[in-house]
Amino acid sequence: MKTLSIIAAGLAALSLAACNDAPRAGAAEPSAAATERNPLDLRRTTLLVRDLDASLALYRDAMGMTVTYDQMITSRDGSSQSRLVLLKANDDRIGMLGLWQLANAADAPPPAVPETGFETGDIVLLFNTSELDTVFPAAAEVPGVRVMSEPTMREYPGDGVTYQVMVSMLRDPDGHIVELNRRVYPPLDWD
Repeated sequence: MKTLSIIAAGLAALSLAACNDAPRAGAAEPSAAATERNPLDLRRTTLLVRDLDASLALYRDAMGMTVTYDQMITSRDGSSQSRLVLLKANDDRIGMLGLWQLANAADAPPPAVPETGFETGDIVLLFNTSELDTVFPAAAEVPGVRVMSEPTMREYPGDGVTYQVMVSMLRDPDGHIVELNRRVYPPLDWD
């Protein structure tokens, strides 16, 4: 359990570092090399799901993501069809979530996931929200969702600042780990 806490703290600290676009007071301007655009964007994470409608109940209905694509896809050999739905939070191009229900996915057994915590190899989808007080309860009520932890204040050390974050964790109907958090201090620019 202690290892789990250390891993969770590390994941959260890394995610927090990416949350703050504003330079710190007194921080030096980044060098030209530091401001060069990386040749790579993480455009989308796609989850393979057993029941697309159950997943949409969480990500679209409870969490408020917007569907930007919803199509049936025919396999290359024409023998089966699957459904792919893409959702966005705030950006039309990056940070999107795909939900893909393959043919016969509904027949797949539920995933084997630990009753508590998570393990090496698990992936955590982290969502920041200024409306954690309403989003978390709505997400927790979705059928098939398992609450791992209620919103709890956590502190993470940073460069000259201690981040205060309300953190909650749950598993979606397919066992994917979802962190819903709200940074309390320093607040995000859009809070």
